[in-house]
Amino acid sequence: MASERRILGIILGGASAEHTISVRSARAVLAAVDADHWRTVPFAVSRSGRWLTPEESGLTLSAIELGAPEEIPEPPARHAALIAPATVAALLQCDAVFPLIHGSTGEDGMLQGFLETLDIAYVGSGVSASAIAMDKVRCKQIMSDVGIPVAPWIVATCDEWRDDRIGVVRRGSEFGYPQFVKPSRGGSSIGIGKVDSREEAAEAYAAAFEWDSEILIEEAMSSAREIECGVLGSDGQGLPIASSLGEIRTKREFYDYTAKYEDPDTELIAPAEVDPIIGRRMQELALRAWRAIGAEGMVRADFLLGANGQLWLGELNTIPGFTSASMYPRVFEVDGLPLGELVDRLVELGIERHRRRHARPSEEHGARR
Repeated sequence: MASERRILGIILGGASAEHTISVRSARAVLAAVDADHWRTVPFAVSRSGRWLTPEESGLTLSAIELGAPEEIPEPPARHAALIAPATVAALLQCDAVFPLIHGSTGEDGMLQGFLETLDIAYVGSGVSASAIAMDKVRCKQIMSDVGIPVAPWIVATCDEWRDDRIGVVRRGSEFGYPQFVKPSRGGSSIGIGKVDSREEAAEAYAAAFEWDSEILIEEAMSSAREIECGVLGSDGQGLPIASSLGEIRTKREFYDYTAKYEDPDTELIAPAEVDPIIGRRMQELALRAWRAIGAEGMVRADFLLGANGQLWLGELNTIPGFTSASMYPRVFEVDGLPLGELVDRLVELGIERHRRRHARPSEEHGARR
């Protein structure tokens, strides 16, 4: 007799600039889920942060499948709250939830904290690891502290920029040019700019401040290759595993949003052709970075590799993309784990973590939960 299907919630959309990418990731995951094991329930979130009901979410996704824009509409005016009680009740019926909101409000610990409050099992890292990985400045500080190589960098705040723009440009110029400027908290390369001269710096810094109150200014590696490595948690107390490597090749000046999602000339190559010694080093660093932030479930580690073997960790992504243009599912498929099985593994890891956390206080410490 076949076992009863469990319920998997898929959360998509959201208020960040990566809204459309979230919709695409969710559609790919929904298509890959094993329907014999899971009944999926979508939870779509508009750009203003308002949650549609599961029924409205399903209708929206059906319309998108028929050619409507990949956009979560604002819910009807009758929705008084950001999330209706009936939608919360539907979330509580889920055996697990897969958060697929990229960027702010989804990947920065906020959504994870909400799910923790509701005591729902979910895929991916918890509150602290999500927040750290999303914050490029704090993540770089931690990576530096544990000896993981990162690009030389400085941070500038909007207060510093407002009070002394010339001083911020002067500090940034100490790296020489070219350099990159990035909003500290953001994803999909949104707001990132390459600065080739001091004359371009002020405009690029100002553009990055439009996305965040804190920016990262870092040295650019000459002729760098973009190499990515996936990390996947293991069952029980087992160690996480690092995937084969993948390489991004773009004809654009750097791997920006357009190169990631809109340029047909961008190539995703997996496995990447990397010297085996350097490749193992990258995998080791990806696992060390995972442990350093306390990640769980999934992480994609993005590296820069110079022609002379110089290696920098660029950033960590705790909710990597699952679109057709995403490297995380591709490298695991190369390793023999197709998307459907990868999703199933990630969901089971989330359920197992939730079960462990329930058991630990009562069984190990006798503490009140």
